[in-house]
Amino acid sequence: MALPLVVLVWLVFVVAPIWIQAAHACFAHFDLGIYTQALARMSLTEPNPWLSARQVYIFNDHFDPILWVVRPLVAVLPPMWASLVGEALLVLLAVAPLLWLQARGLLSRAATGLLAAFLLLAPSAVEALKFPIHPTTWSALPWVMTGVAFHLRRNGWLLVSLVLLFTCKEEFAFVGIMLTVALWLRGERRFAVGVGVLSLLWLAGVYGLRPWLLGPSEDYGVRLRQGMEGGLLHYLALRLAPVHLSRMGTLVLLLLPLGVWAWRERLKPDWAWLLVLLPMLGIRFLGMAWRFHYAVPLLAAALMGFLPVLRARKPPAWVLVSTGLVLLFSNELNLRQFTRTLVSSRTYPRQCPGDPERLASIARGVDVLARHREGLALLGSNFVSLLADRDDIYAVGGPQPDDGRVYEWVLVEKPPHGEVWPLSYDRMRELIDAWRAEGGTQIVIDDANVFLARGRFTAHR
Repeated sequence: MALPLVVLVWLVFVVAPIWIQAAHACFAHFDLGIYTQALARMSLTEPNPWLSARQVYIFNDHFDPILWVVRPLVAVLPPMWASLVGEALLVLLAVAPLLWLQARGLLSRAATGLLAAFLLLAPSAVEALKFPIHPTTWSALPWVMTGVAFHLRRNGWLLVSLVLLFTCKEEFAFVGIMLTVALWLRGERRFAVGVGVLSLLWLAGVYGLRPWLLGPSEDYGVRLRQGMEGGLLHYLALRLAPVHLSRMGTLVLLLLPLGVWAWRERLKPDWAWLLVLLPMLGIRFLGMAWRFHYAVPLLAAALMGFLPVLRARKPPAWVLVSTGLVLLFSNELNLRQFTRTLVSSRTYPRQCPGDPERLASIARGVDVLARHREGLALLGSNFVSLLADRDDIYAVGGPQPDDGRVYEWVLVEKPPHGEVWPLSYDRMRELIDAWRAEGGTQIVIDDANVFLARGRFTAHR
């Protein structure tokens, strides 16, 4: 019953609260808005859609064509819900290769439940879902597929899994280089050359051909260089700050019971496979990226290194119990927040309570703009994902064109509710007063929760 229990806990205490918060417009225009708008606008005639609220073409931002796997859901679900359902399904499917191993008698039930608990309930996996949506989170599935194929020496399966992994984010092609080394060390030199060529071609396409075909790409390398102007010691001090060390420590702590047991039993992880961690560790360390979805591929890859250990021996009860306790205590804050969402959704979270009057006002405003699809619309950050399939939407305080354009619609939530980052609630109140006073403004909704107006608006910062 371990695996069903893990899945049930994940569905009830992780997925359900996040979906409740999404229904209550709790999420700002970060990745949820970006990828929801991308899924809403992607088509065979527009494979690289322009995201007005992000002011970038989706594949000039990150190269993650795995979005096409989730795109069919938009035909049956609103774009935001297609994104959320697609992410949950892909994360859950990461357990499927483990179930396949168990069904073939290659993995014990205890080991399957343990690995599933890591993949679904580790703090990195939980926090990734708390920060929806991102294909880096989805990479858990191809990571597990790649690891299983590597250990079973299923080369055809390995190639398919590796390509699927590459489609999750451009950085994963560097993993292919290290996998080439691992295969070479294992003696599969001809296949290693093939994997190496594939990885190099993918890197050339992403970093060379993509900018040539699609135009300039976002320079995320600036994060890797951040702090260099202060010298080497300053650069390293930023990356070794306690907040980053604590997150690295959490990842190590999660694997400690499993590692201690393997050491005591003289069972060795696959060190050749663990070479694939090196490029990701380097990028995470230099970019100071350990939160949310960034740690998901690290954990999934590390777990696959322990797959030979778990195939060789059933983990004892003390490993299962101690790992469960580590998962519980490391998720204490997350579980407390999720439980409050489940039992007190009318009042929690404080910035986006599920008060019926608030939700009704939001629904009215969203419905008006869904029906009136003409004209530029300036939206509160938490409304972008709700109106992602509408043309010409922009986030208040977010990226804006430099042409001083005039917006026909404004829809924002009134403080102290809604997500206004990077603005303050005081600034949002000032903007609402300014929009209300604009000449020719037609106020559609101006209740205790929402401000919706039509006119000619220019203030947006």
